[in-house]
Amino acid sequence: MNIDRYSEIANNGSTFDEKVISAHIPTPTELDYNRGYIVRYFIQKANDSKSRIVEVDYIGYKKFVGDVFYTAVTLDWKIKGNDAEIADCNFKSIKTIISKIPLIQSYLPNLKQFKKKTDLVVSE
Repeated sequence: MNIDRYSEIANNGSTFDEKVISAHIPTPTELDYNRGYIVRYFIQKANDSKSRIVEVDYIGYKKFVGDVFYTAVTLDWKIKGNDAEIADCNFKSIKTIISKIPLIQSYLPNLKQFKKKTDLVVSE
């Protein structure tokens, strides 16, 4: 078999375009804090549950949702309330996607991440 024939069969007339995953760290807005939560988006290779988990923005998520080579999930993340309430809610939220991305809990160890810092009032 000559190399041209091999290339034709191997490529099947198409090319493979590897998708670029751009990591994203969300920045909650005042509107998000008023609402009390943000939506977070995560991507992981579908055939390797120990592969890197990447947080992406909505546009990045849309690029990968439905792609058989990647698992794309969303997560509602509570950012308003008392510490116990926030931690409990986010723990439950993680449990809803743990079957799709088993190591997501180790990726998100801080259950109070993005909680709004309260302004300290200094008394005179």
